[in-house]
Amino acid sequence: MTDRLLHDSLLTTAFSLKSNPGAYALLIGAGVSAPSGIPTAWGVLTELVERLALVSGEPDVSGDAAHTWYRTRFSRDATYENVLEQIAPTSHERQRILRDFFERSPDDIDAERKLPALAHRSIARLARAGVVKVVVTLNFDRLIEQALRGEGIEPTIISSPADVAGMAPLHTLDFCVIHLHGDYLNPTSMLNTADELHGYAPAVSELLRRVLEDYGLIVAGWSSTYDPALRRAIAEHYPARYTLTWVEPGAVSEQARDLRALKKGVLVPLDADTSFGILADAVDALATREARHPLTVAVAVETAKRELSGRATAISVHDTLHAALAELDTRPELHLADRHDTSHFPELLDRIEEASRLPAALIATLVYWGNESTDRWWQPDIERFAVPAGRSGAVMLLNLRMVPGSIMFYAAGIAAVASQRFALLNQLLAGRRLSTTRTQHDTFARCLDAAETYEGVIEPERRHFRFLAPILSEALSLSATAIEDAWQTFEVLRLAAIAATLPRFHGQMDTYEHLNNEINASRASGGDIMAWDRRERVLRDIAQYLPVYAPHVRVLDVRGVEGFRAPTASRLVDAINTQPHHPLISSEFAPSVKELTFALHITSAALGVVGSHKSRQGEILMDLWCDTGESAVD
Repeated sequence: MTDRLLHDSLLTTAFSLKSNPGAYALLIGAGVSAPSGIPTAWGVLTELVERLALVSGEPDVSGDAAHTWYRTRFSRDATYENVLEQIAPTSHERQRILRDFFERSPDDIDAERKLPALAHRSIARLARAGVVKVVVTLNFDRLIEQALRGEGIEPTIISSPADVAGMAPLHTLDFCVIHLHGDYLNPTSMLNTADELHGYAPAVSELLRRVLEDYGLIVAGWSSTYDPALRRAIAEHYPARYTLTWVEPGAVSEQARDLRALKKGVLVPLDADTSFGILADAVDALATREARHPLTVAVAVETAKRELSGRATAISVHDTLHAALAELDTRPELHLADRHDTSHFPELLDRIEEASRLPAALIATLVYWGNESTDRWWQPDIERFAVPAGRSGAVMLLNLRMVPGSIMFYAAGIAAVASQRFALLNQLLAGRRLSTTRTQHDTFARCLDAAETYEGVIEPERRHFRFLAPILSEALSLSATAIEDAWQTFEVLRLAAIAATLPRFHGQMDTYEHLNNEINASRASGGDIMAWDRRERVLRDIAQYLPVYAPHVRVLDVRGVEGFRAPTASRLVDAINTQPHHPLISSEFAPSVKELTFALHITSAALGVVGSHKSRQGEILMDLWCDTGESAVD
């Protein structure tokens, strides 16, 4: 299994934990406490037998030989009860002996042993997040309790049949730790031998059954080899409605393999520290972003496609979209009481982007497969999210409300390009937000640019592209390359639409056209270099007023007078000049071929300036992306 698959299985578990808080219990064994330096249950019993052998005059007996010696000497197997009674007659003495195994000595403190391991601390983080409320532990130590208290959680501890009898209903407890095999503070409760582990007291069996029937299970650090009663209980009572996740880094025992296969469990061949660390990190990340499971978007998109392909009105798609937009509009991040404190801005932005994922996917789907009727379902909402949250406060917080607007605007625009719905694209680019103090900047083409909305973000256009491109690829069923091409075309046409509104556009267009005619007339004699130079100055004079930051557009150094240019713009110019019925012309995207051509030349020149600047900043490249300055041919 690859690292990616391992990670994905844990992420699926994390989504399940976050989506169903309190629905999963943990079953942890010796492998979870081993990194802390805590001996296994068998190790403790063996050490006790060795001590008994020592005081009985057998100093060289150790390991398995100690158990053989005990059986020969006393005609019975060694158990905690038997051995402790022989070496420590009183309860106080027995507890004192056992404490030495599980509590920290000065040497342990110096060596930093017998502390909660990463797995214990990560489980406590899951408890603090409210996604796990029950731990069934087979260990005698209380490291999990220590870790929980470190997070401010005081658990209910069940370690004997008497504790079970007096406990409140399990679902009412804030957190419960069930020591299924007892714990060291109650020596008579400790189970370790084959006979002891063959069955549990009735009260304990009933509690275990309730846990297995009512909760999903994540198993870690348990070989299952020596626990027939527990294996039998899982086989009989664990339901199919929850996935059994089994964490085991080493060779899996035959008993564990058979039990996992019976319950169709998922094996995660990582250690407990790594696995629980990933789970806790993932749950924290999901809580920060309040993310949906990725399948939410995929299922919504597939449903929309299916319904849009039918004859009936896709009512459920309409309702799903408006529910998602209503949920987005009520997000507290868009209605901040304090619009000056920017300390949590990155987390706020993450959450807003995540809440925009489903609306963006549905809008792109509706644009690509829908029509003028379905366009009305979402167009007013882009206007609603195109206005900042107010006029007082930090700009980055005021503009947070425009982030969903920008995401939905780009989703619709790129889908319109991909489906060649250029009349709709024209409506989008020319659309205006509600009146603000900056009326000249109120077209969607200008105010919903990522650089305008993502205030305070490094490389905002790059972030915009990385977030939205995978959503569009899934929604439109197009390759990453096709999405990238549509994205560049959208950006070029968006900037061309702005260019056509610049002051002196029409006057400079006539000058540019006149110089073009001079150049064409002189081609037979080798061309007029002066006219080429004057034409380039005309472009640069007006291109400097085009608000171009660093969009995800490729630029190429064509050398000569022109320098860098955008190949996407050049291809559009060639297409509309050679194809009389090009969709951009037939859809009346622009008043004339002449105006659109000039606007595209301005856009190409403005993007070329960005490319030239990026190239001078670092490695000299002739073909690069405006948003990153990285090579476009790698």
